[in-house]
Amino acid sequence: MRVRRLIGWAAVGAVLAAAGVAQGLPETAVVPPEPAPALNPMAVYGSSASADPVGPGDLLDVRVFGQPQLSGDLRVGPDGVIAPAFVAPLAVEGKTPLQIQQLLATQFSGMLLHPLVSVRLVENNSRRVSVNGEVPRPGVYAFSGQLSLLQALALAGGVDPVKASPKLLLFHQPPVTTRRDASGTLTFTANAVLETVDLSQIEAHPELDKLIQPGDVIDVQQAHQVYISGDVMHPGSAALLPGLTVTQLVSSSGGLLPQADGGQVRVLRLEPNGQRRTLIVDVGRAQQNRGPDLELAADDIVLVPGSAMRMVGLELLDFFTGTERWRVQQTVANRVP
Repeated sequence: MRVRRLIGWAAVGAVLAAAGVAQGLPETAVVPPEPAPALNPMAVYGSSASADPVGPGDLLDVRVFGQPQLSGDLRVGPDGVIAPAFVAPLAVEGKTPLQIQQLLATQFSGMLLHPLVSVRLVENNSRRVSVNGEVPRPGVYAFSGQLSLLQALALAGGVDPVKASPKLLLFHQPPVTTRRDASGTLTFTANAVLETVDLSQIEAHPELDKLIQPGDVIDVQQAHQVYISGDVMHPGSAALLPGLTVTQLVSSSGGLLPQADGGQVRVLRLEPNGQRRTLIVDVGRAQQNRGPDLELAADDIVLVPGSAMRMVGLELLDFFTGTERWRVQQTVANRVP
């Protein structure tokens, strides 16, 4: 009897000890394993690489997984349509490669179960801009995304501030529109919009740095010229920059020679009737802010005359000093082209 009682109390103690241990240990939650992420076949096979809308002339690389007879290059036609194999032609102009990819998957679903389609733009022929005129590298440039006017000029090497006019021409070519007249004849209309942009104003007016549209043409005009001759150190031609005056042109030409008559500088200006009228500028007074200066116009000719009295004075100075300093300077000036 006593043995049975001891065995019973031992069993009760074991149960109580197990309960105490269980209360003292923290509960452990059983976390089921996470399911493996679903494999995206397009992440392996490839997807569209460009977000730009396609247009006529672009070349697309179309691949259908496991279907080589449906895969290959497709050229976007002038009407913006592609002709995939075994399905109806598809209008894709203005759509991105990803959108075309989805459209083709829908088209091929009529013959395939869950078709996997990849579309890549391999030739960008519709998103191009032409840069012509006074730039180092005129030509046609393809672009992706957004392109501003200054960025397009940078592609062509920038603008020569001496040879190029600050005002350039921007030709926009909106898409061709079609309509049918009363007789049912299809008529195509292509309009061009001409815009003049002054590059010298872009810093003050950033909105002039316009976004380029596909097919735009930028024509950088040649700067107008002005001409200076006579008793200056470097006679010749110069680009007509905005606000260029007679005194500035004289200074950029090396300045007046000692025998020059700065008070009788003549400006020959071309009139609309083809005749030239003469304007007189006193360069000496204008340089000292004691007289008016004259802003130059396109094709002005500036003549700097020599003073006979000064020539005599310089000759006498050379004679008495024996330096022939002024005679040499006159000879050099005459030989400068």
